[in-house]
Amino acid sequence: MQSLRADGRAFAAALHDGIAVALAGLLAAILVANQPLSSEALDRLATALAVALPLQIGVNLLFGVYQGIWRYTSLPDIQRVIFAVVSGTVVVSGALSIVGLDPNLGHREYVLYPVFLAMLMAGSRMAYRSFMEWSLYGRGGEVGLPVVVLGAGDAAVGLVKELGRSQEWRVVGLLDDDTSKRGRLLQGVRVLGPVEDLPRFAQRLKVRHAIIAMPSVAYQVRRRVVEICKQARVSVMTVPTLNTVVGGKVTAARVRKVAVEDLMKRDPVTLDDAGLHDLLSGQVVMVTGAGGSIGAELCRQIAAFQPAMLVLFDQSEYAMYRIDEALRESFPEIPVVSAIGDVKNAKRVAQVMHQYSPAHVFHAAAYKHVPLMEEANAWEAVQNNVLGTYVVARAAIDFKVKKFVFVSTDKAVNPTNVMGATKRLAEMVCQALQTTSTTRFEMVRFGNVLGSAGSVIPKFQEQIDRGGPVTVTHPEMVRYFMSIPEAAQLVLQAGCMGLGGEIFVMDMGEPVKIVDLARDMIRLSELSESEIRIVYTGLRPGEKLFEELLADDEHTRPTPHPKLRIAKAREVAEGWLDGLLAWLNTDRVPTDSEVRRDLKRWVPEFQTGQRPRLKSVPAKSSG
Repeated sequence: MQSLRADGRAFAAALHDGIAVALAGLLAAILVANQPLSSEALDRLATALAVALPLQIGVNLLFGVYQGIWRYTSLPDIQRVIFAVVSGTVVVSGALSIVGLDPNLGHREYVLYPVFLAMLMAGSRMAYRSFMEWSLYGRGGEVGLPVVVLGAGDAAVGLVKELGRSQEWRVVGLLDDDTSKRGRLLQGVRVLGPVEDLPRFAQRLKVRHAIIAMPSVAYQVRRRVVEICKQARVSVMTVPTLNTVVGGKVTAARVRKVAVEDLMKRDPVTLDDAGLHDLLSGQVVMVTGAGGSIGAELCRQIAAFQPAMLVLFDQSEYAMYRIDEALRESFPEIPVVSAIGDVKNAKRVAQVMHQYSPAHVFHAAAYKHVPLMEEANAWEAVQNNVLGTYVVARAAIDFKVKKFVFVSTDKAVNPTNVMGATKRLAEMVCQALQTTSTTRFEMVRFGNVLGSAGSVIPKFQEQIDRGGPVTVTHPEMVRYFMSIPEAAQLVLQAGCMGLGGEIFVMDMGEPVKIVDLARDMIRLSELSESEIRIVYTGLRPGEKLFEELLADDEHTRPTPHPKLRIAKAREVAEGWLDGLLAWLNTDRVPTDSEVRRDLKRWVPEFQTGQRPRLKSVPAKSSG
């Protein structure tokens, strides 16, 4: 039925274009003659049109003119029409010359005819689209909430176009700092003035919502615009990143609230797609900790490179179920194996690797929560983070894995907590194994990940939703942050670049004060610090005020990727690993204090000591 309907529409469009050919030829002849046409001239014209009409329709078919839908006519459709008309005119001219009719037509006819034909074919299509959009969206009058779009570039044009079809929003104006655009119309909406004037226009137009359509501007500009929106007392939203905007992918459904990530200084990551295709496409890839924040994102990004199979390994049944379902829905063509297991269980790890023979392993399984691992769970942190890494790495060697990428942390540098010390110890395990292995081991350090499980952002949001207070450990606490997709991208990139034994250090950008992060989240929730208090509670066990990415006696060298550097780490002494394994496989469970004492022996730079504490001290308002 659908095919018949499509054929009927194509026939109607071809009939319309046939009439347009006749009208264009007639108009051109009348205009050139500048007088009524004689019966002899009409006969010659009719003969010429009899040749031109089927030829032009045939050329239209070749150019795909009848594959488009008039209701959705766009610039590419108009371009196809113009190319078809020009090509058809050339074909018609040649055919008329062959049959001896060409001398009866002058050069002016061949100029005017395609102009008239293109106008009739393209104009009718645009008129039909305009009528249909008006009938669907234009009769609603004041339907939709009034909204101001901030920005008047390509993203704004696409957004205004899509919002015009929405029953939810009604764009009443645009604001842009470019004076050359002032007073201009974009998709029928006027550019009213600069962004600074939002408070005035919001009051005048009774607007309570604004959408930032400037996805490529610097983070300082986004922060300024958000502050202006706060002053204007309007809810602020934004559109996706520029990469998503290109190609007309901005839709009303993609408009979202501004997130704290939008206010941070993070430049977009550029990936070596060719190198990652060579690394991952057609390969069996295994990810441990696949249900965690980083592991799950690694799985999604690896799947985009079309591996032969994706093997997921995690001990959390629920986390595994969620990522398994997500991958099967988004990548149904890729075989996915979901193996439940503990990285410390050597038999289970060996069974999975023997059965599926992965070419590459990304080891993201770890206990990462600093206070939880510091007290009451120190030995479990050692077992999971160090012994677990050894078990998976040893199996990778035994089953001829080509590349093993270990996800580490900035807390492994001069660690002050058990978690950081165990991650540094796991790095050293990989370094020791590299000396006698053909498997290439790569380690990647990065800082805190925005929105990951256990991070401050979900915690702060819960506290804001409850009405506060928001608890910050120390007014001078700073951390490096990056988004989950960015962290996963750089892990993949490091895996692509590594030759074996390197510790890659990510460019984490500028450190962020945790209290500033809390203030940004309160502001984005359209509240103030008088409504949501910030309280300082003191550093928790194992925490330090700032994180480092390099140890004191390490240095780095650049890589071809601007966001990755290679750290020259301390070498591991021969025979070191045997002594470590004896400690890891001890028969008893050491106390937390014993674990910290022994960690100091294995990781000499591990420091424990007194930490500055504040007890529920209210924060001073930022004003």
